Amino acid sequence: MSQTAREEHRTWDEMLPEITLAINTAKSDSTKYTPAYLVQGRELKLPANSFDECTPGTGNPQVTPAGKAEKLQRVFKIVQNNLQQAATNQAKYYNLRRRNWKPRINQLVWVRQHPLSNAKNDFSAKLAPKFNGPFKVQKFISPVIVELSTENSAKLTKAHIADLRVHYGCT
Repeated sequence: MSQTAREEHRTWDEMLPEITLAINTAKSDSTKYTPAYLVQGRELKLPANSFDECTPGTGNPQVTPAGKAEKLQRVFKIVQNNLQQAATNQAKYYNLRRRNWKPRINQLVWVRQHPLSNAKNDFSAKLAPKFNGPFKVQKFISPVIVELSTENSAKLTKAHIADLRVHYGCT
């Protein structure tokens, strides 16, 4: 979008038809097909092809609706296999840096905060501390949710283990 807006940022919406055409005619790395083909069973005719003397596909015998449906069923099976393979490949690369850490009961942890900016109170979330704590793990409510407490408060809080980090050192 930013490349199509150039200097005039107020008229970006006028480029939506061209952007939509570009997205619908681009071959997906995961499916190996264009979205237009998967939805309509045919490739879209691009504007440059509108003025060609010889249009691709002209002179081919007409395909019956049953033949077209049968072909699309075969394509959908191929797409399903391609998507499964793409998901496996993406999971492999994602899991390279994934850490399988789970806190222990009574372990000290830091909890990621999710503050919101508030201009009225002159508070910027970008400048706020990312983590708060340390907290002590009291118990597991579910495999991924823990109940936490602080030394100075009897109030218990809950957090997802993805928002926890190990606390090293003394309090």
